[in-house]
Amino acid sequence: MNAFQVTLRNIKRPELSKVLEFEAPNREQAALLAAKPGFRVALVKPLSGKLKSEKSNKAISRKELIKLFRGLASMLKANISTADALLYYSQGLPDPELQSSLMNIRNRLEAGLPVHVAFAKEQKFDSTIITIIEAGADAGQLGEAFSALARRIKIEMMFASKLRTALLVPSLVILFQIGLFIYSQVYVVSQVEDTLKSVRQEPDPISVAIFSISHVVQKVWPFFVIGLIAFITALFRSAEFRQTLLILAMKRWKLLTMLVMGLRQSSYIGTLQMLYANGINLARASALSARVVLGTPMYDDFIRASQVYESSGVPFAEALKRNTNLDPQVVHMIGIGERSASLPQQLELLRDIYEEDTAAIMADFTQVINFITLAMAVVLIGFVFTGSMLPIFLMGPRMMQSGNM
Repeated sequence: MNAFQVTLRNIKRPELSKVLEFEAPNREQAALLAAKPGFRVALVKPLSGKLKSEKSNKAISRKELIKLFRGLASMLKANISTADALLYYSQGLPDPELQSSLMNIRNRLEAGLPVHVAFAKEQKFDSTIITIIEAGADAGQLGEAFSALARRIKIEMMFASKLRTALLVPSLVILFQIGLFIYSQVYVVSQVEDTLKSVRQEPDPISVAIFSISHVVQKVWPFFVIGLIAFITALFRSAEFRQTLLILAMKRWKLLTMLVMGLRQSSYIGTLQMLYANGINLARASALSARVVLGTPMYDDFIRASQVYESSGVPFAEALKRNTNLDPQVVHMIGIGERSASLPQQLELLRDIYEEDTAAIMADFTQVINFITLAMAVVLIGFVFTGSMLPIFLMGPRMMQSGNM
């Protein structure tokens, strides 16, 4: 593959130009890659060595993958070849790096490489995507494979977005409320206490209790903030800490357990259905699907079940029942699919059921989190108001009585 520098000039304003760099087999292909509406190709210059703008093999974003696979699937269903589909899709893309990657894949296809090898050599797609593409190509169903990939990635993005919304915003609100509470106790309440001392008024019992809380907060807040920062840092940096914390929380909160198990089972079943429907044998499909729960206790269980099924000859449903903690409904329906030779249909039904159920559980979880956030806001704002205003209100009548005496 050769590197070219292409200079584009604006058709209406020739003084405006753009300089782009591409990898292409020849000048004509580089000019075709660089074509943009409103610009003409003024110069195509070969470059020696690698592209200056070449980046690391960064994975393509999920949103771009969804659009890419949907676009390729629609063109393949219209009987357009894979190489031409890649060419048509890459033309006009705003991202030159993605455009160059797709053209590299196309050029490998034109050179006679298998489609999954052409994608794998770009090093921007994970092993599950490459496996699905290989299986789809072998079965002559590459369009269906691309459609399945787009659907699976979209579902994963939807759940990730909902989970982020359910946790991120309430967490930020709670952190802000904690900061407001500390500020009120350290600065505002202490100023109120100083005001009472300046007018030589003894605080009443309620004010004494409020000031005592403020004194405690003033002593411990630096240690609390350090501990909170350490906790948040460990939460983001340590997968083992997150997993331990999640297990402890799941033991005490049934709704969280239902949500986590629903997400894990939905991801596993959805990936298993996608792989098996595209012609990958069940043992390999199960082992590959286990990667979606990598880092959780379920990963080893799924790998063990796949190995037992492949080596011992027991039914897949029985291997899952013995080695995993999947819901009985999942094992039962997989067993029905094996006995009635309708496993693809049963997996698709399970996938739809668990995606719907998990979405409903996530909605309930979001409502509970929002209620907890609201309750904490009421309590902390109540503390702020009580600490800053109540001693002043209680001091007023006493000052009036002392003035009348």
